[in-house]
Amino acid sequence: MTIRVLELAEQLKVGTDDLLAVCTLLEIPATSRISCLSPEHIKQLTHYYLEERKNS
Repeated sequence: MTIRVLELAEQLKVGTDDLLAVCTLLEIPATSRISCLSPEHIKQLTHYYLEERKNS
């Protein structure tokens, strides 16, 4: 199942611009709020934010 950047940003409670910046950092090909993310990309992004919050 794929979801859009906008939907994942809402789930993670982050801004879409921030999420797109992290996509660039992780080399995930998402260029706009309506770009679709694969399950693997969703997992990578979720893990990134979980680790970031854990280390804050």
